[in-house]
Amino acid sequence: METKTNWLAIIACAIGGMLLGFLFYGMLFQSQWMAGNGITQDLTTMKMMKNGAEMSEAPTPMIVNTIAMLVYALIINWLLNKTGSHTLTSGAQVGASVGLISLIGIFVGHMFSQAPMNLSMIDGSYAFLLFSMMGAILGAWQKK
Repeated sequence: METKTNWLAIIACAIGGMLLGFLFYGMLFQSQWMAGNGITQDLTTMKMMKNGAEMSEAPTPMIVNTIAMLVYALIINWLLNKTGSHTLTSGAQVGASVGLISLIGIFVGHMFSQAPMNLSMIDGSYAFLLFSMMGAILGAWQKK
């Protein structure tokens, strides 16, 4: 069976994932996420601090995040082709399954590191919604 890849849908998933991250970590839950990770912001200089040290403003995390979003979308696309999930609903279901696995992994990892429960909720919910969204986009926007 030939794997079909709609590259426009892959790019849409990556952009959508970054927008969802901006919404989650930049608008809705920024202060809770920062507190859960021990990050503070100096309001006079607007510098981010962790454990008393200034955090780097290097673009590397955003570059890696962009690449990761593309890889996630390609993997979800592969799963949808393998499972024959070619609708919005079936794509969202496959994505939600992957998201649930990720959510559980985040919760377990955070339990071992004794991270606050709200951090687990934020990170886990983001992963669940991210993969559900990617599955829905890719399922609905299949290459013919």
